[in-house]
Formats: sequence, C-alpha cells, structure tokens
Amino acid sequence: MKRGQAMAINENSQGERFAEPPKKKKRKKRKVNPIKRTLAVIGTTILSLILIVVITGSIIAAALTVYVLQFVDQEQVDISLSDLDLDYTTFIYGYDENGATVELASISRNADRIPVSIDRIPQHVQDAFVYTEDERFYEHAGVDWKRTFTAFLNEFLSFLGSRQGGSTITQQLVRNVTGDDNPDWDRKMREIFRSAQLEKYCTKTDILEAYLNYIGFGGSAAGIQAASMKYFGKDVSELTIAEGACLAAIPKSPETLNPFANEEANLERQKTVLWLMYKNACISQRQYEAAIAEEVVFRDPHAKTDNEEDNGIQNWFVDMVINDVVSEFQEIYGIDYQEASDKLYNGGYEVYTTIDIAMQDAIEAKYKDYTTFSETVLNDPPESAFIVMDYTGNIKAVVGRIGEKSGSNVWNNATHSKRSPGSCIKPITSYSYGLEYDFFHWSTVFINKPLEDEILDDEGNPRKWPYNYNSKSWDYGGYFTFQALQRSLNTIPAQLIEQETPQEVFEFLQNRFQITTLVADDANLAPLSVGAFKYGLTLKELVAAYQVFGNGGKYYKPTSYTKVVDANGQIVIQHKYTPIQAISEDTAYIMNKLMQTVIEGPNGTGRAAKLQNTPLVGKTGTSQNWHDLSFVGCTPDYVSGVWYGYENPKEIPTGTYYSSSQVWKNVFGEIAEAEEGKEFPECQDVLEFYYCTKTGKLASAKCPTGSVGYYKQSNIPEMCSGVHQSDLEEEEKKKTNED
Repeated sequence: MKRGQAMAINENSQGERFAEPPKKKKRKKRKVNPIKRTLAVIGTTILSLILIVVITGSIIAAALTVYVLQFVDQEQVDISLSDLDLDYTTFIYGYDENGATVELASISRNADRIPVSIDRIPQHVQDAFVYTEDERFYEHAGVDWKRTFTAFLNEFLSFLGSRQGGSTITQQLVRNVTGDDNPDWDRKMREIFRSAQLEKYCTKTDILEAYLNYIGFGGSAAGIQAASMKYFGKDVSELTIAEGACLAAIPKSPETLNPFANEEANLERQKTVLWLMYKNACISQRQYEAAIAEEVVFRDPHAKTDNEEDNGIQNWFVDMVINDVVSEFQEIYGIDYQEASDKLYNGGYEVYTTIDIAMQDAIEAKYKDYTTFSETVLNDPPESAFIVMDYTGNIKAVVGRIGEKSGSNVWNNATHSKRSPGSCIKPITSYSYGLEYDFFHWSTVFINKPLEDEILDDEGNPRKWPYNYNSKSWDYGGYFTFQALQRSLNTIPAQLIEQETPQEVFEFLQNRFQITTLVADDANLAPLSVGAFKYGLTLKELVAAYQVFGNGGKYYKPTSYTKVVDANGQIVIQHKYTPIQAISEDTAYIMNKLMQTVIEGPNGTGRAAKLQNTPLVGKTGTSQNWHDLSFVGCTPDYVSGVWYGYENPKEIPTGTYYSSSQVWKNVFGEIAEAEEGKEFPECQDVLEFYYCTKTGKLASAKCPTGSVGYYKQSNIPEMCSGVHQSDLEEEEKKKTNED
C-alpha cells in the first residue's frame, strides 16, 4: 500500500474484522498514434524474419559444413595437368632441293591442335584471354568467390538478365582434365576443391599454358596455335593485339563467334575484349584505339597449303610414312595397331621424312599417264608399283597404283603386296651365295640341262624341270658361264641351289638381306632358284636387297623417316643407319659387273632399260604363267624397282604392255640420266683377267677366243690347257651314254 492511502475496516459475520482494499479510480484511455503502431508491427516482423534467417542460415551452414567435411573425407581431389587429354595435330615434313623444311601433311583424328609453349605466346594475347574469361585469374586461388556468388544469386533472381558463368580458367581446365561435367552440386563442389588443389601444385603460368593449348576455336581447330594458323596463317608469336583479341572472342561460343562462321559477331565480341584489356590496364589508350581501328585480315578458309592435294588426299609417300611410324610405335610401346595409330594422329608429333619431293612428284605424274605402261589402254589393265631408295636405305619416292590416287591410306602395291619376284631373286640367292663362298667364279662353265627328267606342270602335263622360258618354248642345251644370268636361264640357278643346299641359301637370304616374308616351305629349290615362294615378298624388300650391288655389299634397313619428335620436342624415334655386311665387297663388285651384262649384253633381258649417260645394272623377273613382271635397277645414286600385274593374279596380256625393263625406264629414265658423271665404286681386291670362252679357264696362247672376267683373289681359275668346247661335248655325250 502506498504511503498515505486510507483503508476501510469491516467485520464479517463472525465478527472478524478485515481490511477492504481501496477502490481503483477509473483512468481515461490514451489515444495510440497509428503511425507508431504500424512501425512497431513492421519492426517486430523484420526482427522475426532476421531471426529466422539467422537461425536457418546457421542450420544450413552447419549442415553444409558437415557435408563439406564428409565430402572432403570421401572425395579424392588429387589432380595433375598430365591427366589433360590433349589431342595434338601431327605434322609430316620433307626437305626441298635447297634443304628447307617443307610440310607434307598434317594429320589428326579428333582435333587440329598444335602444341605451343607459353613463352611463344605474346603477353597481350595471354592478357586478352585472361581478362575476358577470368578477370581475377592472378588473384584468386582457383575459385573466384565473388564471381561464383554473383552467378549463384543470378541463378535465382536473374538480376543480370541472363545466366552468368562462375567458372574460372582453373575450373574450366579442371573440368577438361577430369571430364566431369555433370550439372549437379556435387560436381560443382568437386570442381572447387580440385581447382584449389591444382593451384597448390601448379603455377598460374602452367595453368594458363594448358588452358590456351586446350580450348576450342571452332570446327576442328583446338588450341591457340592451331587457331592462329587457321584464321591468320601465322604463328601465334606473330599475332597483333587486334588479332589476339579476335581469337579471345571465340571461346565463349566457338561455332558462332569464329570469324569464318560470323565475322560481324566476332568483331563485336573483339571490341568487348579490347575494352576489357584497356580497362585492366593491359594496353594503353593509344594501343586500344589502334587495335580498334586495325582492319584484321583473315586467311582464305578455302586456301590449300603448298603441298596439299586439291582433293585433300595425301600422296603415296605420306601413306607409307604413317604406316611405318605406326608399326614402330607398336613395337616400341607394345600396343596394337589402333592404339598406335591414335597415338600418332593425336600426339602432336613431328615426323621428318626421307622423301625427295621433286622425284615423288615426277614419278606420281608418270603413274597418272597410262602411256607409261602401254601404247594402248585395255579395258582391264594390270596394276603397277614403283619404289626408289638410296644406298643407305632412305626411301626417296613410292607409288602404289596406276592412275589418280583414290584416297588416303589406301592399299599400296609397293609396300603391302607380296608377289613372286621371278628371276629377280637369282642375284640375291644362287649367284651371290655361290660367289660369296667360292662355289664358282666368273667363268665357271655350266651345262644347260634340267635337274628332273619329268614333273607334272599346273595342267598335269609331264615336263622337265626347271625349264627356261623363251618365247613360250622350252630351251635346253649348250654350255654357259655367267651368260646364264644375262639370258635369265633357270637351269643354272637350280643347279647352284642344289649344290649350295637350299637350307643354307634360305638362311642366307633371310639373315643377310632381311627378307621377312619367307616361310619354312620356301627353303626349297623352286622358291630359291626362280622365285616361286609360297607368299612372295614385297617390292620394298626386294629393292632394299639390291642395295648391296651398288654400295660394296652393305645392307641398310629401308626407312621412310629419319626421326620422330614428340610434342615436348624430345626425339622419340631416331633411325639408326647400321649396315649389315650382307656380302663381301669383292662379291658385290663382281655381281655388279655381272648384272651389267643383263643391260649391256647382246642377249640381256634388261636391254630396254639401257641409259645413255648413266651406268645401270639390274635384273628382270617374270613369275610363272606371266602373273608378275618385275625389274630392279641400280644406278650410282639409287636402287629402284617396278612391278606390274593384276592384284588378283592372272596372265598379263602379251604384246600389249611394255616389258618391265621398258616400264622402269619410262618411269625413272629421266631421273637416272640426271646422275651424269657418276660411277659405281671400284674394288681393288677384285682381279681382272682374260678367260677362255670355251673352257672358262684363264686364257692362254692356245685359246682362240677370250673375254674379260672379274675374280676374287680366293678363287682364280687355272690356266687353260688348250682343250676346248669340242672335247667337253664329247665328254658330255660319253657320260650321257653311260647313264
């Protein structure tokens, strides 16, 4: 009770007294200001909303923290730029007559991409991409949180008018490294953590270099160097500020903003790029204005490179190089053909070839002209192939078929087809082996007779074997020295193989001349003496074997390339010029002289190939039933060979097509004649004597006729006694009667 307030005293029915509280006075109601009341309600509501947001945010933050911690525990975030799947264009080069490097072809399977190091990319080009794609690239640690948050809010509120990307250059690169592009929050979280992880171990320079080598620029062009070559025809190091901005305008929408698709749209975007560069102080106002005013000149999108075929088909040599390098990759890396092919096409390699560009063009031109092979063109003409190399195995030119080339990487009869070499096998089997091991010498006399009295031919008719093919008649009889090779007699090589033993000659052919297509059945008389192999051998193998007759007996593995360099500039394949001394120098020299008689001799089967100014040695070959015709010729600079026949073997029409030696001259004669003044190497160990043409012994005063022969010091015949051909004939008749 307040002090001074009176209290009434009362009694109840029991006489008890109690105090009665005083009565309250009635107060008048105050009038509340409606404005204040409204403000109070609003304030209470806002406070409540803030409390709700804070509480909800705390709950979400707590849940997100738990989610992130669990995500970090579960997710592997290790990442490396080496995981970036970059498909780079591979380039194939040759050298012109002045030794300058010439691009022969560029090959790629998924994209045209040329690797380039960051130090070759001008700073203004780097800046154009950085300040267009990721303005705070050099400031953030993989994630631009300001940009990410802005993009997140815009996703719900759309206050920027259109969707905005929040990914940094690092995040874009991570997405490409991992291939993880699922449109969900888990992917975004993985991307953020991986980007932060990547920036811990890679410099900004490394990341930017990888990014600029990866991104697409429209069509198959990928990477800044390929884009520079595609749109401007120049190296990235030569790009102006305006050109760099033009390229930086493309990645936002490569198929619609590239200048070949929409030059006007590219120009508008280019102006934006230049403004961003100026705003970020990458270029001065003067540079900005000059770049805006610069008229950018683009390369003609339909223009061909100097060595590109009009129809886009690569030449025969490029086909061969690709196949050879793929095969080498298979062996080196232990992978199958498809993997090796993908590796070459997508690896950004530089392949340096052995091609003679002018020679390749000349021979291809000959093969597009049907008069090279015949005076008349048949409805069903045979096919042909040609290959030429130098005496260290460098292949200089190759053609695989007659006429226009139908496509790239097509069947090549010079490198793929296994065919019978016919008599072209004789110099590298019976004759080389016999000379090498002194079974005979230059003037050894042979009797022209078969080994078997009677065998059945393909039609089942009895016939002596081997038979000599001469105008479709079977020719026996007479005595021959090395004229047997000049005439291409089959009986003499068969006698030699039988004497030398087939297995020994078979191993000699395999090991000394590196013939890889032989099988066990080929260690026999018919294959080794007249070329009747089970599968045959390639023209490339055959021509490579003939190297030994022009370089002192050395065999070099044939090659279409000298080296292969990877995208990092490291040599991954270096061809090694390691010779095999297939036959001795003196054997090689004598064989060279012997094969000259095939060209120069009165009965030589290769007389049609004779040159006016250049020495030539060689050998013709005809397989059974006229299915294959071949000629291999050696000049002082080159060894080359031609084949023609039907891909599905059948008889070549006689009297219509030129001889194989004539075809060789038609194709290669002009090139060979340009070797004027060259000679084959001499051999001081070989001795030159006159021999008696009747007995094959060294000629004496009693010998009526003699000729020059070439002899190894280890195998010089004795002096002729004066007993000549008539005595030999009597002796042979006597022996025949006794049999």
